[in-house]
Amino acid sequence: MRRVGVAVLIVLLAGCTGPVRSFTVYESKAGKTAQAAVSAVQTALLATDAAAAGKAYGRYLSETLAEAEADLTSAQGTFDGIQPPDDRSDQLRGELDGLLGKAVEGLADLRIAARRGRFGELPAIARPLHGLSDRLDGFAKAHA
Repeated sequence: MRRVGVAVLIVLLAGCTGPVRSFTVYESKAGKTAQAAVSAVQTALLATDAAAAGKAYGRYLSETLAEAEADLTSAQGTFDGIQPPDDRSDQLRGELDGLLGKAVEGLADLRIAARRGRFGELPAIARPLHGLSDRLDGFAKAHA
């Protein structure tokens, strides 16, 4: 299942590279980046739920969270490498980068707690990610 998620992420990110000349194209790339971010955040939330239910431990959990964080960081880096073509695109970039930054921070916090063996803290750390995932999903749908 993880390989399927990575394959989907690669396909999504392939659409997020290269120069763009119009707001419409840039907006589409922003939407695809937000979709990739939702996937990474949802992966982390599923792993956290599994840990809370006593179904995921140690190395597996730590690795799953690290991979979700890496996927999200990669999506953000790819998007940030695209030159915004106009002022509207600058605003869109700022909005998405704000969401992506919070998501990366949340996933990093989860990874760090898991690697320190603080599994009981994961649900509380993950709590803000639920709303953030919804916001990213809404952004993706609004800018598809």
